[in-house]
Amino acid sequence: MASYPVLDSITGTYNLDPPLFIASENTDHTITKNPAFELSYWRYGLRTAIEWRKRMQMPDSTAWNSVLENLAPLPINDNKYVTYEGITDMWTRYNYEHPMLIATYGMLPGDGVDTAILRKTYSEVLKTWNFDRTWGWDYPVFAMIAARLNKPETAIDMLMHNGEHFSFNTLRYNSWVYFPGNGGLLSAIAMMAGGWDGSPDTYAPDFPKNGKWNVKVEGFRKMR
Repeated sequence: MASYPVLDSITGTYNLDPPLFIASENTDHTITKNPAFELSYWRYGLRTAIEWRKRMQMPDSTAWNSVLENLAPLPINDNKYVTYEGITDMWTRYNYEHPMLIATYGMLPGDGVDTAILRKTYSEVLKTWNFDRTWGWDYPVFAMIAARLNKPETAIDMLMHNGEHFSFNTLRYNSWVYFPGNGGLLSAIAMMAGGWDGSPDTYAPDFPKNGKWNVKVEGFRKMR
């Protein structure tokens, strides 16, 4: 992970340059540069690797530290995150498939994320996204972000969404036995039941506290 980013000798920034196939699956890999989700995941991965070196009592890696400290920032346009650096028509042409530009603070812990900008981005996604062209695990992703943003009612709404790609058969499998949908649902509920590092130390912290829910949980750890 430290050897893959490309150093810009003028700016001193390490970039994720094309060709790149990214998790959102809806961009041209030949021009995709510095995608938001992958940059945040790269930070998380490198940060974790550096922590492991310390735990193993290995010496610091100057190269790893330099890449982590100088990795390109998450791309922003009009004070909102976008899928990749330089993308055009973000909210009319690329507002479908996996909403990975906001998954940086949901299924990921938010490395490199400004939560104020993320809130604006999440609101824009909810307003403009084509939910008919999303997939089963996208709704749990939406729910995990909502939970971190202290929007538990929205999180529940996303998990209760009954769309073509997020419906369950009599065996409780997501549409056409789509396992990421099942795994995402379980992961989101576990997060809402146990919380995450930095969440309130309350019982079932990410379920609504509006008096409409009687939740019983046990044995869940906080996720990162």
